[in-house]
Parts: sequence; C-alpha cells; structure tokens
Amino acid sequence: METIHLNGNSLTIKEVISVARNDAKVEIDTSKLNKSRDFITKKVKENAVIYGVTTGFGSNADRFVDNQYSEKLQINLLRSHSCGIGENFSREIVRAIMLIRLNTLLKGNSGIQRQTAEQIQLYLNENIHPVIPSQGSVGASGDLCPLSHFGLAIIGEGYVEFEGKIFPTDELLKSRGISPIVLSYKEGLALNNGTTVMTALGVFAVFDFERLLKLSTLNSSLMLEALCARREAFDEKIHLARRNDAQIQVAEWIRGFIEGSTFIGIKSEDLKKYGLNDDEKRKFVEFEINQSQLNTDEKAEFEVLKDKKIIDEIAAKKKIPQDSYSIRCIPQVFGASLQALRHAESVIENEMNAAVDNPLIFADEEEVLSGGNFHGQPIALVLDYLKLAIHEIGNITERQIAKLVDRNTNHGLPSFLIKNTDGTNSGLMIPQYAAASLVSENKVLVHPASADSIPTCENTEDHVSMGPIAGRQALEILGNVKKITAIAILAAHHSAELRRHQFENRGISLQMAEATEKYFLKINEIIPDFNDNVFLEKDRFLYNDIQTILKNYEEFAALAENLIKKVKN
Repeated sequence: METIHLNGNSLTIKEVISVARNDAKVEIDTSKLNKSRDFITKKVKENAVIYGVTTGFGSNADRFVDNQYSEKLQINLLRSHSCGIGENFSREIVRAIMLIRLNTLLKGNSGIQRQTAEQIQLYLNENIHPVIPSQGSVGASGDLCPLSHFGLAIIGEGYVEFEGKIFPTDELLKSRGISPIVLSYKEGLALNNGTTVMTALGVFAVFDFERLLKLSTLNSSLMLEALCARREAFDEKIHLARRNDAQIQVAEWIRGFIEGSTFIGIKSEDLKKYGLNDDEKRKFVEFEINQSQLNTDEKAEFEVLKDKKIIDEIAAKKKIPQDSYSIRCIPQVFGASLQALRHAESVIENEMNAAVDNPLIFADEEEVLSGGNFHGQPIALVLDYLKLAIHEIGNITERQIAKLVDRNTNHGLPSFLIKNTDGTNSGLMIPQYAAASLVSENKVLVHPASADSIPTCENTEDHVSMGPIAGRQALEILGNVKKITAIAILAAHHSAELRRHQFENRGISLQMAEATEKYFLKINEIIPDFNDNVFLEKDRFLYNDIQTILKNYEEFAALAENLIKKVKN
C-alpha cells in the first residue's frame, strides 16, 4: 500500500486523494514541532499576553486567562464551537480534512505537541474518522465549527466513524486500547482555526473536475463524428494564434481523439452520388403524397428513397462552411474552464502547505504574531471561479444534447434520435429536458458565495469569506454536470450508431477514429442492450440506461484519461 510522507511543505492534491479514497498510510516528520512548542511554553510562563493562549477568543480577547485555566480554555473552545448542523461530511472528505490539517500543523508555526500530531496520524492510519457536520462555517476565522468537531474527536470526545458505524469517541478509543491526548497551550486553537475544510472541498472539486473535463472532451469528439463535423475548427494554427495554452491543449486532445476518422470533415460533393437523382426526387414526392395507397413493393422502394433523401439533407448541411458554436467552439469553452481549473489547483495546493491558524509562532525570531491567515478569501474566490467553470461545461454540453435530438440541427438524424417517427415514440426527448433542468439548478448555485459577508463574534470578525459554502456548491454543481454528461453520453452514442446505419444503408463505408471507436465500444460493453439496435427503433426505459452510465462513470473517465495519455505520446 502507498505511504504518504508529510513534512508541512510538499503535500499534493493527488496524495490527498490517495489517502482520502484509497486509505494510503501516512508517515510524518515532527522535527519542526519542539522548537515552537518550547517557545510558546516559555512565553506562557513569562505571563506574556498571547491571543487564544492567555486571553479569551474573538471579542473576548481583552480578557486575560490565568495559566491554571489554560487546559480548560482549549477544551472549552472545542466543546463550545462543535455545533455543526446538516448532513455529515463523507468519509473521504473527512480524511482529506484530517490529512491537510495534520500537514499544516507539521510546519511548526502552531505550537502543538508531538503527540497531538501523532494522534491525528494514528486516526488516519487506523481509519478512525471524526464525525463532522457539513454546515456551520462562514470561512473566517477559518472553519471553526467543523474543525472543532474534528479537534474534539482527537481529544476523545464527540463522535467518530469506524468501519461504517458511528461511536462516541471515548467508547471506541477504549475498545481499541487508544489513550486520548490532553491539550496544552494553544492546541485547541491550532486544531480548529484555519481554512482546512474549504481547502479539502476544493481538492475534490479540482481532482474530479479534471476527470470530468477530459471525459466531456472525449464524448464531444464522438458527437463530432455523429454530426460529421468540420475538421477546420480544431486546426492547430487557429489555437496557436490565440496563444491560450489551455485552449491549445483541448484542441490537441480533440485532434488526437478524432485522428483517422473519415466521418469528420465529409464534404457535400462526396455524398451527392448517394442521394436522389431528378427522377427519384419526383417519385419521392409522389410516394410521400400517396403513402396510404402504396402497395408492398412501392413501400419498400419508398424506404430506399427515404434513405437517399437523408443523404441529400446531410449533403446540403455540409455546404455551410462552419458548424454551430457548441461544436466549433469546444476548445475555446472547454479551454477557458481548464484555465480556471489550473488556477484553482495552484491556489488550493499552495493552501494545503500553508500555515493558516492564528496566532502564528516564529520560534527562530522569538515572535508570536497575530494575523489573519485563517481568512478563507483566497480559497473562496477560486472555488466560486471553479463553480462557474464547471457549470459552463454542463451548459455547453446540454446545448450539444439539444442539437443532437433536434431534427432541425442534427444534420439528417431522426427527431429525438429514434427511428420510428410515427408519433408513438419520444426517443431522447425528455433526457434533454432533464439536462436542461440540471443546468438551470446550476445557474442558481453558481452565484458567488464569496460575494456575501455577515459579521460574527460581536462584530469583531466583521468580514468573512463563505468559502465552505462555495466548496459545497462546487461539488453539488459537479455532481449535476456528471448527470448532464451521462445524458450526453447516451445522446452521442445513439447519434453515432444512427449515423453509421444511415451511411451503411447507402453503401457508404466510413471509419471511426481509433479513440472514439474504443469509447463507443466501451459504452456498448457497459450497456449490452445497445448491441441489438432495438434501442434505435422504439422507446425504452431510459432511467436504467442513465443510471448504468452514472454507475460506471469512473470507467468512462479512466478511459478518457488513458486515451489522452496516448494522444500526448
């Protein structure tokens, strides 16, 4: 099993994911702790005035606390601040919170005891997880409320989750033969004062969004084939001319995904010989007018003429020199979201390795300084930015779905991607509605949480970030866009299969790209019913299809990542 080494300075997002989701073990470097611990002990014995150590908290900072009450002060802080509400954070988010907090404490600016760090390490390695409610933090002074639940569990109080069950912490520790720790000067404040919760939420938003973005690019590439899109929009020269690295990257992914496809870039003149000649055009009109009176042979001939008529429609669309925005602007839109993702990633990864509590101890300079590193504004702003970036992928993806199901815009495919168009079948009509509803939900959630501030603590803490709200909203938006993507996978698959049938019926032999064909076959593998083509003829219970795609989402995302690696090589 992988082991992650923490030293306070080099933790990465991938390492957090490894510990949070794969239960990687943790080793710690405690070499920086003793100096700050010794210094804070010395200052307390000198009766120095130090916020949160020899004074009360918040607006109580003007009240001196005698040394004999120092332990009580720190315990009371965690007990009184553990008042979270709402659903509990998931196991993986809690593990990320624990890991990131441990890493920041190891920097040596917080004054904790070595055994406190070792207790957090023990909890992580033994899979003991504090129960942390998800609501109750305004994001300054840090994530006080949820982190207090974390800190309370570390000292043997509150509740923990172990092997899927919730226990009073003291009972579980006793059953496992683990002794609770006793807090000393400043340690309660070191445990609960900082940006750790919002940072942990940002880790999952960044990591999972990158996978979603890559899958969305692969699925869009399959859609490009289904629409026989024009290749020019993805030409490297266009994207180099804009000098936007993220846009250039997405265009490169798309070119790799569609390389070798003969569906892409098909010309109007290439299709003309497969369409109706003048005599057949007249006959088609005659048959169409008299459909109810046709004999068996005439009906069969009419079906052949219909196929030719569709080829004419496709050829007519291909006379237009460019595709709609949801097609040709994929690199620009996806690239902008990728750019936002990279910015958020850099800010969040920096924050995971930052000292973010207050006050901070600088033992080498013999200083204890009060400041505001607990303020979540840097994280709140990038999380709100990331929310918009994620939402926009859902926004344009829904437009792609709408284009595919619309007879007026899908370049000759049947209405709602169903062959039987006699009015008794609705095909993928309502999945587009569902996608639209999710986009609309996200338009509400994307409002910046950081635009709001409500003063707290008798107006001492008079500007707060609301970063944890932005983090929770980012994950909710991400979940909605995953659902939109599942619907888009369904639509792209149906479109590609219908297009193949159209061309095969007219003896037109075309080849999918290697990457998109692998993806197409993976969809067939995951939903075996797609192999019999009955899904193209009549309505089916679409709920199961969408749920199956969502259940296997990680397989699709992993395939997209692997195919991108191949493109780069």
